Amino acid sequence: MTTIASGPAPLERLLAMFLQCGTWLACAMICAGIVSAADVHAAVSGATMLTAGVALFILLPVLRLLLMLAVFMRRRDYRYVAIAAAVLSIVAAGALLGVRLGPLAG
Repeated sequence: MTTIASGPAPLERLLAMFLQCGTWLACAMICAGIVSAADVHAAVSGATMLTAGVALFILLPVLRLLLMLAVFMRRRDYRYVAIAAAVLSIVAAGALLGVRLGPLAG
């Protein structure tokens, strides 16, 4: 009788920990932005901290892809390296098109 290993694989644990820490950091940045917005003597403006927290939330999936790409390259799993690189290039192309053709484009 074979037993199935319980628990997530090491890559999933690494990604989960990365996303969890990133989420907590982004939440802390947003909270710090809210608190510093109420303080007129704050060194960093509240809007800057809020913007950085929201930007981190937006960037977390891209950072996850970069982490996966690095892990697959380290493992020399070139099929998944190609897949992660293709997804990253699609995300980059979408971001570039959004900047070039979006409502704020000149």
